[in-house]
Order: sequence, then C-alpha cells, then structure tokens
Amino acid sequence: MQSINTKNLYDICLSLKERDEKAIKDFFLLMQPQIFYFLYRYTSVKEVAEDLTQETFVNFLCSVENLNPEKSCVSYLYKIARNLAMNHLNKKAQITSFNEEDTILNLSNNIIGEIEASFLLDDYQKAINALPERCKATFLLSRFSGFDYSEIAEIMDVSVQTVKNQMNKALAVLRKRLVKYLE
Repeated sequence: MQSINTKNLYDICLSLKERDEKAIKDFFLLMQPQIFYFLYRYTSVKEVAEDLTQETFVNFLCSVENLNPEKSCVSYLYKIARNLAMNHLNKKAQITSFNEEDTILNLSNNIIGEIEASFLLDDYQKAINALPERCKATFLLSRFSGFDYSEIAEIMDVSVQTVKNQMNKALAVLRKRLVKYLE
C-alpha cells in the first residue's frame, strides 16, 4: 500500500471534488488495488471483486462533489465498496434461497410425480387385468415378453390378423380406462 500523509490526502480530496483529472487518476491508481483486495476478501470471487471495484469507483466519482474534505475520502470509498459487497452478498443469498425453494418444489413435485406414477401403475395393472382373456394374452405377449405378431399368432394358434385385431382392441380398452393419464 502506498503511503500518503493526511495533508496529501486532504489535497487529493479537494482536487477530486473539483474533478481534477490527475487527482482522479492518482487516487484511482493508489486505491484500486486496496479496494480490489478488500472486495475480494468479501466475495471470494475475482471477477465479482473486479466488477464491484469498478462500480465502487464509478459510484464514488458520481458523488465526488458531495465529498467533505474534512472527512476521509478513503473511508468514504471503503464505505461504498462495503455497501456494494453487502448488496451483492444479499442478492446472492436471495438467489440461493430461491434455488433452495426451487429444489424443495422440485422434490415435492417428484414426490407428487412418484405418487401419480404409483397410481398410474396401479390403474394400468387393473386395466390389463380387466381385458378379455385373449386381448390380455396378446397384449402381455407383445408388450412384456417382446414377441412379434407372427410369434404370438403361432403361440395362440390364431392368424396374424386376429392378433392385430386383439392388440387394437386391448389398446383401445387401455386408452379408455387410462384416459385421465393421457391428457
């Protein structure tokens, strides 16, 4: 940290208030590393500290005409930096809270989804069990055992067309019974 005495600081503050470009540049070059380090300790993220450092100096320069040279412009600069850091951390905490709420909502939606899936599976099984015997056998052989229509026809000793008809009938009955899940 560069050392500056109180007299020099008082002069710099007066020059800043008058918007002297050299004073602004000198003050920035003197204080920027310190403000960055201060903000980096607050945020622990280099990019955020860089952004907040820039924002600190912008805010400082926007209010430089309100400076009281009797009071430290350095402490005023740190106050701006601290407020920006606190605001950033508060916003980050709010975002985290929303993410936690979203996570809880997703978990509850997953639980609701699992309950609905449980009801669907239960209703699905009931609908299959309610199928006429030939439709049920055709459906189970096709969907659960993986047989194609010609193999099912051979197993059931019927024509392939009969298997197709039984499968269409089974699917129609299942659609009708499970319509509330299809919407």
